[in-house]
Amino acid sequence: MEKRFVRVWDELDIEEVSKHLLIIGEVLATCNNCQALGLDVKVKTCPKCNVEFKFAAFSSKKLGISEFNKIRGRRGEAAFIDYDDFKKAIGDIKAKNFMK
Repeated sequence: MEKRFVRVWDELDIEEVSKHLLIIGEVLATCNNCQALGLDVKVKTCPKCNVEFKFAAFSSKKLGISEFNKIRGRRGEAAFIDYDDFKKAIGDIKAKNFMK
């Protein structure tokens, strides 16, 4: 049987995701926790804040399945998430907290 990628939704603690997220750009990556720039996509922990990257996301929709396949094996057990979903969840939380 041929395997394909499909989106799977799961309920996650957004603060936990935010702290342990590696945002992968076209060339290098960024730590979402401390905003360290220029990280190699292969790193498993941030060299600046020492947080373990449990989640990874592409910052651009241009980076598709071919890039994912190149990076996936090097990322180990990190779960890949949709960056747009993450940004929307963060925005919803900020708006909710603002209204308190």
